[in-house]
Amino acid sequence: MATGNAGQQRGPLGGGGLPGALLAFAGWTVVCAALWLALVDTTHFQELVAGAVVALIGAAAALVVRSQRRLVLRPRARWLLAAWRPLAVFPRDLVLVLAALVRRRQGRLYAIPFNPREEDPREAARRVLMKSAGSFAPNTYVVGGDEERGLLLVHQLAPRDDPVADVDPLRLR
Repeated sequence: MATGNAGQQRGPLGGGGLPGALLAFAGWTVVCAALWLALVDTTHFQELVAGAVVALIGAAAALVVRSQRRLVLRPRARWLLAAWRPLAVFPRDLVLVLAALVRRRQGRLYAIPFNPREEDPREAARRVLMKSAGSFAPNTYVVGGDEERGLLLVHQLAPRDDPVADVDPLRLR
């Protein structure tokens, strides 16, 4: 639980306190209820009541998990709008990986400079998105990061000319 300077803030950093928890509870209730309806595929009264109970239990469980986090990720909208880029290179990388496997080529490890910044919800979202998007296409995989040295360890099965561009398709560095 994070503690703010002005009074006691409960919950993870960036979580919005009680209003954020209530909003998260409402959102998870809707998601769980929609999943229940999709799975049971019926609107009989008994199933709707059971679905409501299950949705409330699921939302409560999600809040318990949420309260255990140190912080809540707060990505910028433009980062999420760029999420199509890793999808666009997926077919190219799939061909590269298949060719490397047929030729039995060995991959290469790279140490890519990465600027870790202050620990806050936006910075945490930037790091998570960069590592996830950089590992989405089959040819490039972020093995790990050394935040003290400001490096990401990246593996490419079929080495390319610009591994930095491959590991950062959202341009978050």
